[in-house]
Amino acid sequence: MRRFAALALAVLLGWSAAAQRIRDIDIRVELEKDGSAWITQHWDVQVTSGTEWYIPIGNLGPMTVSSLSVSENGEAFQSLGDNWDVDRSREWKTGKCGIVRKHNGVELCWGQGEYGDHRWTARFRVTGLVQSLDDADAFNFMFVNPGLVAPPEHAKVVIVPAFDGPAWTYDNTRVWGFGFYGDINVRDGQVVAESSEQFSYSSKLIALVKWEKGVFEPAVVRGGAFEDFLNTALEGSSYGEDDDSGWFLVLFGILFIAGFGLVLFALVASALGYKWKKSIFGKTKITGWWRDVPLEGNLLAAEYLLDKGKRFSVGGQPQGLIGAYFLRWILNGALSVQPDPKSSKRVNLLFKADHVSSDDVEEDLFQMARSAAGSNQLLEKGEFEKWSTANYKKMTAWPERASARGRSWFRDKGYFVKDDVCTPAGATEACHLVEFHNFLKDFTLSGERGSAEVGLWKDYLVFAQLFGLADKVAKQFQKLYPAAFDELARSTGMDTTTLIYTMNWTNSISTRAFTNAMTKAGNINGTGGHTSFGGGGGFSGGGFGGGSR
Repeated sequence: MRRFAALALAVLLGWSAAAQRIRDIDIRVELEKDGSAWITQHWDVQVTSGTEWYIPIGNLGPMTVSSLSVSENGEAFQSLGDNWDVDRSREWKTGKCGIVRKHNGVELCWGQGEYGDHRWTARFRVTGLVQSLDDADAFNFMFVNPGLVAPPEHAKVVIVPAFDGPAWTYDNTRVWGFGFYGDINVRDGQVVAESSEQFSYSSKLIALVKWEKGVFEPAVVRGGAFEDFLNTALEGSSYGEDDDSGWFLVLFGILFIAGFGLVLFALVASALGYKWKKSIFGKTKITGWWRDVPLEGNLLAAEYLLDKGKRFSVGGQPQGLIGAYFLRWILNGALSVQPDPKSSKRVNLLFKADHVSSDDVEEDLFQMARSAAGSNQLLEKGEFEKWSTANYKKMTAWPERASARGRSWFRDKGYFVKDDVCTPAGATEACHLVEFHNFLKDFTLSGERGSAEVGLWKDYLVFAQLFGLADKVAKQFQKLYPAAFDELARSTGMDTTTLIYTMNWTNSISTRAFTNAMTKAGNINGTGGHTSFGGGGGFSGGGFGGGSR
């Protein structure tokens, strides 16, 4: 019995050692202005049977595949064009390659040669890969098939431009990945999709990439809205589901890619105060105080500076801007604070106005909150957060509009040499925002603070909410000027305790609402990160199977 078990184990180990393997698939896609592509595949494999290696590519529609070339160890294979014969012997196929035309696509084929390890390079042309939609240019293409002769142990696709044009960034390029566990990102002007674990038999690698109009001039016009194109791919996917591990992996990946030294430098420089972009502020460290409300009280201009002006931050804090608007509406009487009959520790907000601003960015936020309040126009516990989750597209798109409008304020004032580069006068105005933050933060230390008018205090508190300092500044005001602070609270229909609590509450609901929207979105907006194993419907290219036969 023991001899039989040992023999069986030896056979099993021998079979395993001789099994087909696909160690790595490395694909480079070079895109041309008209949407055509040269695709280069590097295969690192072990073959133990069959006469040829083949790759099915179907679902082509208006696309065409041609010009296959294959090489190994620098030796080019003889190209037979469309005259490949799958029934010939292994010896005949060795050193040759060709294409088999099918009714729904093609098979790219080449001879395997001797059994054992091989590292082939296959290159071919695909016309019409990027296609024109009504509002974007895009493709949804399967680069690695399911059902290969062996599950790939690793796969990577790098997509690059082969023409002069605007650099690919998340401003003009969005990405989604389907069918495999890994990540897809826009990095250094390229789109990179890479697996993080071995494929299964059903794994595949589908990349969906969207560019804004103007990056390409596609020869193939598909038509239709990109949203419909995307929704087909998202059906059955995990995009939009809560996934804390995904956010952790994205964060870890960012830190890993950036490098420990760079991260350490950023942390130290930021802690020392060198955290502002010189192109906007004229300097990287801003230490002074400014006692007047900056930027003519324009919150959108302030948010633009906080979003685009930090040297080491990937963005501002939109929830601070949302909270600042809520507080402004309360202080100006557009909202009134109502006790919550269900809890003495909560308040509700009653909408007293139908509109608040001629600025569509502020007005849209007001109307979103008003819609969340429902027919009774009373914003109660959890309503704004729930609305933001259900309407995450509107909520997550709003901060970009807000920052863009703030940039327009600087442009209209003539404060730019070019976008995001300030004139000396513009840099001075920009510095006043940080100096005002310093003043509010150190208010109790200022020997020249004076006694501010109650009317100014409202603006002070609104900007303090933007900075995340509202409750601290309010308590300082109350301590230094109790009578005046009591007058401010009474002017809003509240006592001082309720006013301070309301500042905390508006900050809290703004944070939860925006966080809920971002969590729901995941990277559904195409801003990179983890991929979805499910979904990917509507893809072009690809097929099922491939490898040795």
